[in-house]
Amino acid sequence: MLRAAVIVLGLSLPSCYGGSGELASGGGTQGSSSGAVTGSSGAVTSSSGAVTSSSGAASTSGGDLSESSGSTIAGSEGGVAASSGEGSSSGGAAECGCYAGDGPYCGHDVAAHVEAEGCEVAALAGHAGDILGCADGVWGVQEACAAGCESTAPGESDACTLPECVCFVKEAWCGSGAAKHGLGLDPPCRVPLVPEHNDDILGCDGDAWVVQQACAKGCHEEEVGVPDSCNDDSAYRLPYACDTAQTCSQGNFGSSHQGSQAYAWDFAMPKGTPVHAARAGKVAYLELRSPPGSPCYDPPGLLEQCHNKANFIGVRHADGTVGLYMHLREMKVKLGASVTQGQLIGLSGNTGYTSGPHLHFQLQNDCGIWFCSSVPVKFADAPKLAKGVKATSGNCP
Repeated sequence: MLRAAVIVLGLSLPSCYGGSGELASGGGTQGSSSGAVTGSSGAVTSSSGAVTSSSGAASTSGGDLSESSGSTIAGSEGGVAASSGEGSSSGGAAECGCYAGDGPYCGHDVAAHVEAEGCEVAALAGHAGDILGCADGVWGVQEACAAGCESTAPGESDACTLPECVCFVKEAWCGSGAAKHGLGLDPPCRVPLVPEHNDDILGCDGDAWVVQQACAKGCHEEEVGVPDSCNDDSAYRLPYACDTAQTCSQGNFGSSHQGSQAYAWDFAMPKGTPVHAARAGKVAYLELRSPPGSPCYDPPGLLEQCHNKANFIGVRHADGTVGLYMHLREMKVKLGASVTQGQLIGLSGNTGYTSGPHLHFQLQNDCGIWFCSSVPVKFADAPKLAKGVKATSGNCP
């Protein structure tokens, strides 16, 4: 620092000021017979921020520059003190400390702090969109961020913003589920419409992410491969085609709906009527026990030999329940297939132990076999369904 002071004193000293703003001796002149340069109260500073002694004077004796007190500080008015002994930056401002402790900082947050506090961070130049690291008051560039930096909550580390995911939705995906899927990809990516649309259905318009359906009551995440859907008062729709009407021929606790079948529903419908999935899921059970031409394919009435001979499909839902569709004539899906709510899965019939063509539907917990005890279920499109009610389906894909 003293070497820098000598160099400055040998120049015309346009940037060195005394306490009154000009280089002067006590009488306002420069120089003395001994060649000493003194200031009554002025500081002599170098362009690098070197500072004068605590007495504010720098002097030479016999041509040697010496410190009267052995230390250098800023002048009384013309410099900025460096309490740690470090010089200030060329702009005259001190280096910022780690204002929120050691750790990673988004460059744009550091820039805001610099502006507010009037300090400087040399490493910030050109890195406002990157991650800066600060440790023990020393700043450096920790990570370059291609897509900018994301500030996190206090106590959490800032991080580079992930690149936007190429839209991967084939049919329908809850925003929250799509976001989780994106984070699990290699490399991970972000879904641009979340978290604002976590509870809505997202889709793709070409390569662009779009809100496919806004969900007033949130979104129901299905297993991967099964399209998600909006929540409502019930996750179930009537098990036949959208905008068609069928009559409920037997409700809960009906004449044959007792015991394990207490919460079942029967719908009288002609043979060959399309049967649609009441809720999305995966075909977990499917058996054609009475093929065309067999005695129980279209029996003339109740036959004892036709017990357990109904053709059926069991669709397992995301929550582990199973929707069971019985007495079918024809299957339109295969075992293990994923189905969407409202998808055609079969045709109604008159197979097994039945007195006439109808569809038997019941919801049951999965007990590991195709038939388990029924559990209560209500249909969102027919909340007051009961025996004798002819209900129009809202099961629209």
